[in-house]
Amino acid sequence: MNQIAPGQRWTYRTRPGEETSTALVLAVDESAGQTIISVSLDGLLIPHAAAPDGYAHSIGHLPLSGEKFRESVLELVETLQPVPREEGYSQWREAFDRGEAGVFTLTLAEIVEHMAEVLAPAPAPNVFGKTPFRP
Repeated sequence: MNQIAPGQRWTYRTRPGEETSTALVLAVDESAGQTIISVSLDGLLIPHAAAPDGYAHSIGHLPLSGEKFRESVLELVETLQPVPREEGYSQWREAFDRGEAGVFTLTLAEIVEHMAEVLAPAPAPNVFGKTPFRP
């Protein structure tokens, strides 16, 4: 596998329906002998009621273990100039250095799936205390 570096865009093992999604490497950090890869994802279809079209299409910052990143990625698509580190990375890094933030130890697809579960709209409450279906 290629050396992982900021600015690289990779294809990865995605959830069904998100095959065009890619991961852009934002930063590569070493901490306590562990490699941490920070990425952003695009091309997602995560249902999200607050989004204008009902879907979140990207995630700005995900820190994950180097092992899970390597397990996730398929092919290096392109290498761009490293992007400036955005606010999400800076906030995470400061919290991580204080021992208040961690690193995902799931594959990229598993992380996206968990986020989709969290953002999924809750079922409407049964305000009348009756079932809407008749047997």
